Amino acid sequence: MTNTVPPSTDAPSAPIATIYQNSDQVAGILQQIVRQPLLTDESREITAEGGTDTAAAGGATGKAMVKGKLPFFGGGELGTEAQASLSSSWTQTTGTASRQQFVYSQAYNLHLVRQFLEQGALLTHLTSAEQAEGLQPGSFVQYTSAFDPVELTLALDVVSPELVEAITRYTVKRDYVSRFPEEGGHEARIQHAEKMYLEADAKGELARAITNAVKADTRQETTREYYGRVAEEPALTVITICDLAHFIVDDPDRLLDGTFTVLGKVISAVESDVPTFARNKLLRNLAPTALDDGIGKLYEMIDQVPEVGGRAPSEYVGLKLDSRVRGSSMRVMPLAVFS
Repeated sequence: MTNTVPPSTDAPSAPIATIYQNSDQVAGILQQIVRQPLLTDESREITAEGGTDTAAAGGATGKAMVKGKLPFFGGGELGTEAQASLSSSWTQTTGTASRQQFVYSQAYNLHLVRQFLEQGALLTHLTSAEQAEGLQPGSFVQYTSAFDPVELTLALDVVSPELVEAITRYTVKRDYVSRFPEEGGHEARIQHAEKMYLEADAKGELARAITNAVKADTRQETTREYYGRVAEEPALTVITICDLAHFIVDDPDRLLDGTFTVLGKVISAVESDVPTFARNKLLRNLAPTALDDGIGKLYEMIDQVPEVGGRAPSEYVGLKLDSRVRGSSMRVMPLAVFS
């Protein structure tokens, strides 16, 4: 099979460094474009031959007269004649063979996909909210941005079920200690302490279970959302939904370290003030105002921890928790993220 991709006459583009690539999607799109199976590898053999031919041929004749006396014959002359010939030939041949194998990698497939989309005017270089308004799900887009995480979901990595349970148990015990009975003697104090431990255990286990359920609903184990602010006035945020399995680098949060370019497919039209948990199965049913109240309760729980240096713990925590994606936003499934 020969390579079906025609050589490009355009000037070569700058090489890219990829940190994320959905290789199966890229290969599938490329096959749909060229309408042929992909060439994954190719072998070429180069043979060179060289030789030397040598030939030699020759002959010689001679005649001699010898005077002398021969026994029994008396004096006389003896004539002798000799003839010789020689011919030879040989051929020496030498040759070399070189075999080369070429592999068409995923980086090459991505290059071809970008090239074909550009040539077919199928790729929108997204830079404004006005452009986004004209895009429909299925459109190919490319945009460059610095990215922020969804802090409301990432907060669950910090506010772990163990931490929530510990804070809940501490809150219950502190409340009971403040109401410790001063009358009734030792027996009253024992009963009060038993109730304290029972209530702390029950509420702590419930808080832990709820936190585990919320964490599972955010799907943080398999996917991660990143907010890319493409335009400011009017605001446009591209919610980039990445599958953790397709990151080439070990750290999926490498996307937060700089400015990157995303090639992807639009999967939702432009929306305004989308709730942060819009894609979740359970939390999407909560009103944004309920989330705002929950965030307020979270700060209250943080403030239950003893003061540090005379200041409330919440003053040291600068979480940018928001129940909505402010302004216009659209969702994109990336095929590749590169710099």
